[in-house]
Amino acid sequence: MTTLRASIDIGSNSILLLVVDVDNNFEVLANESNVTGLGRDLDKNKKFIQVAMDESFEVLKKYKKICHDLSVPADQIIATATEASRVSQNAFEFFKKVEQEIGLTIITITGEAEAYYSAIGVLFDKNIQDETITIMDIGGASTELIQVEKKPTHIISSFSMPVGVVRMNNWQEEAIRLEKLEKILDDFSAQISKVSCTKLYCVAGTMTSVGNMFLKLKTFEETQVNGLEIKTTDINEMLIRYETFTPDQFLEKYPFLGKRAKTIYSGLLLSKTILDKLGTSDIYISTYGLRYGTILSGSIKDHYVWKRI
Repeated sequence: MTTLRASIDIGSNSILLLVVDVDNNFEVLANESNVTGLGRDLDKNKKFIQVAMDESFEVLKKYKKICHDLSVPADQIIATATEASRVSQNAFEFFKKVEQEIGLTIITITGEAEAYYSAIGVLFDKNIQDETITIMDIGGASTELIQVEKKPTHIISSFSMPVGVVRMNNWQEEAIRLEKLEKILDDFSAQISKVSCTKLYCVAGTMTSVGNMFLKLKTFEETQVNGLEIKTTDINEMLIRYETFTPDQFLEKYPFLGKRAKTIYSGLLLSKTILDKLGTSDIYISTYGLRYGTILSGSIKDHYVWKRI
């Protein structure tokens, strides 16, 4: 029986691949991230735009080849899609094309599933000693806040807010970014107050990129970012420092950002606003998350599969 397993995380902004040998000390054989902006202009169009689907299709084809070259069995590739795919009216047709032409079966999961598998992934980090932690996962179209008990792993509270860095960018183009952000945070104020915390565990591309920027690194160094601890005041200082930066300036200063240079300021603004609402002072950055959680679990539980009503 093979020990190779792969996880593909199809988000609103980026598509991630992780391939590991689960029985050989969780050896990582491939670790890829590509920004395709699948959820761009989603609120306006209610569907994926063609250029985003084309870019995403090519990335998924590349990931399938990597899995094939590493001899990962097809039934050991767990491909999941999140918020943008729950919202998009043409997600089903796009994923059907991917299955027929690439051979990848994509499972759109619920917001509850995102919380559960992200928590499993974060808690894979043996350096986390706190018995109860709160996790923030900023994506392209949504942000999840998850409060979880470590042993046994139990989700105490979780919810998904319809705000992420791609949506924030789209709202900025319409000059409604702050208005929309404040409205959403007001709508979720009661739930936010229930998970308030002085220390917040942050996963996903936006906050891991922020950590790499904090270290002033031009290439992404996962081993240095994972477990990095910074302060909310550091986020505030970065927000002020980069207030006038253009995407090109971000890219020149931090080449590792790639296409994420277009959304990183929105990410700083979103994280700062949520941190303030939570009353958080300390931040722990984790490069683990959803893709680690799905690999560790080995499959997606039936009740976590999202079904369009």
